[in-house]
Amino acid sequence: MTIPIVDFLRLIRINNLLIITATQIFAYYFLTPNLGYTQLFQVNFLLLLGSTFLVAAAGYIINDYMDVRLDLINKPGKVIVGNTISRRWAMFLHLILNGFALLLALAINKQIAILVFICAFSLWLYSQFLKKTYLIGNILVALLTAFTLWIMHIFQQDMMVAGIWVYGIFAFGTTLIREIIKDTEDLRGDQNFKCRTLPIVLGVRKTKDILMVLQISIIGLTMAFCTSFVALSYSSYKIYIMFLMYMLILVVIPMFVMAWFIKTADVKRDFSRLSSLAKWIMMAGIVSMVFWRF
Repeated sequence: MTIPIVDFLRLIRINNLLIITATQIFAYYFLTPNLGYTQLFQVNFLLLLGSTFLVAAAGYIINDYMDVRLDLINKPGKVIVGNTISRRWAMFLHLILNGFALLLALAINKQIAILVFICAFSLWLYSQFLKKTYLIGNILVALLTAFTLWIMHIFQQDMMVAGIWVYGIFAFGTTLIREIIKDTEDLRGDQNFKCRTLPIVLGVRKTKDILMVLQISIIGLTMAFCTSFVALSYSSYKIYIMFLMYMLILVVIPMFVMAWFIKTADVKRDFSRLSSLAKWIMMAGIVSMVFWRF
C-alpha cells in the first residue's frame, strides 16, 4: 500500500509540527544571550529539532489510531486512519517515527534521549488511557506542550531561565484551555463512548465557568509578565514600549475577546472558533520572544 503524502501530512498535523519547530527555534535564538544565527545550524540543535518533530508526529498518529471510532462521529470528514492509510500502516509509522526520534536524541546525549522516551511513552499513555478521562489527559498534553520549551534549557543551559519558564507556563495555560474547549466541542461523540471528560462529568455550563476562571488567570499572569518584562530581559525602554504595544494588540485584547466568546459559546461551531482563537493567541505569545533579543 502506498501512503498518500497529503493524507500523511494531515495525519501528523504538519502545521502543528511546524509551530513546535518554530517555537524551539525562537526560544533557542531569542532566549540565549549572544547566540549567533549560524549556531541555529549546529548539528546537535538540528538533531533536537528532528527528534522533537518526530516524537510529536508519532504522538499524533497513535492518537488518531486509538480514536478512529470517536472521530467518525466528531469529525467524520477528517478521518484518515482506516481510510486512506490503513491501521497497520499507521501503527508501523508510529513505531518507526518514535524509533528515529530516540536515535536522534541519543546522538545528542543520554539525558535528552531519556526525556524524549518519556515524552513518547506519555503520548502513548495519553492516547491509550488518559485522553478521555477527567482532566488528567488535558493536563498531560499541556505539560508536554510546555516541555517542548523546557527541554530547550536542558539542551542549552545558557538560555534565560526566566524566559523559558514564562513561556512554558504560558504554553501550559493556553494549551490546557484549548484542550478543554476541544473536549466540549467533541461532547456528542464522547458521550456515545462513555468518556469522562470535564464537560461530560460537570456539564457544559460548569465547564464554561472553569474555562472562564482559567482564562482570567492566564490574562492576569500575562499582564503581570508584561509589567516585569524590562527586569526579566534587560531591554531598553523603547523596546519595552514596542513589546507592550505588541502584547496589547496581538495577545491581551484577543484574550479578552476569547473570554467573551467563552461566555457566549453555545453550539459546536462556537467552540471550534474558540479552539482556533486559542491557537492564534499561543502563537502570538510565542512570537513575542523576539523582544528578548534587544
